[in-house]
Amino acid sequence: MTVAMPDAETDHETARRVLRRRQALAPWLLMLPALLVVVVFFGLPMLLMVRMSFNLHIDQRLYVPGFTFDHYVNLFSNPLFTNAMWTTVQLSIMASLATVFIGYVFAMLVWLKPPRWRLLMIGLALCPLLISEIAIIFGWWMFFPKNGLLSYALLQSGLISDKISLMYTEFAAFVGLIYVTLPFCFFILLSIFDGLDKRLLEASADLGASPLTTFREVLLPLTWTGILVAFSQSFIWTIGTYATPSALGPDTLWTMGFLIQEQMLGKHNWPMASAFATVLIIGVACVMFITRSMQSKRTSFHV
Repeated sequence: MTVAMPDAETDHETARRVLRRRQALAPWLLMLPALLVVVVFFGLPMLLMVRMSFNLHIDQRLYVPGFTFDHYVNLFSNPLFTNAMWTTVQLSIMASLATVFIGYVFAMLVWLKPPRWRLLMIGLALCPLLISEIAIIFGWWMFFPKNGLLSYALLQSGLISDKISLMYTEFAAFVGLIYVTLPFCFFILLSIFDGLDKRLLEASADLGASPLTTFREVLLPLTWTGILVAFSQSFIWTIGTYATPSALGPDTLWTMGFLIQEQMLGKHNWPMASAFATVLIIGVACVMFITRSMQSKRTSFHV
């Protein structure tokens, strides 16, 4: 008997260790298919792209295997490239801020409206996702020109005395970027609002707080995580998009997406295009790290 007891305790402890090990491995086993997809279709191409950025570009060949930092030096020393990077970052930040503001107001309105209005507004927000970006661009081509809908509406309302054209302007590119990214921000923020109890607004009003105070002291802290996530999502989309600013903006609006396309297809300089893309990925990663560090741990579970 005295010998069997330690053996039973040892077997029980071994079984508990095996169970804990299985419980620790279970989440990784469930994520394994998704991790394989990410590594194969995203991780390996990204590594190949980074390696491509260090290759040589001689004559008209796409690339020559080698190792050089010249592409990165040219990237940060050429005023044309640095101005394009600054223009891209500036346009992306402005468009992201405007998108988050509009999406926040729209999401709060949907959250406060009765259920019979909710489905209609959500369907309205889904409209830009039901068509391609090219179709959206064609729609703006009918809206911004001199004989477009916007010019006609302003002329009929008496706000202007002559037709105007906003086509091929930075404002047109700005509006196009907002329209494309707004649905993503809206649904992120709506998910945050749906996690809140509307009775918090009633409690704040019963305590004598004004609507502005309620927003500043109650809603804003509880939705801060959603604002950061929506901003990062919009920034990632706008900083890497190529079609919308190229089709709606002026010829002088050179973004990083445009330069990557030009280096890749126009000048057949694959290493330089890869260097642009690598810097773009690093910039996006930095923005993600900053926004993640600004999130509140207390409310991060809403996302």
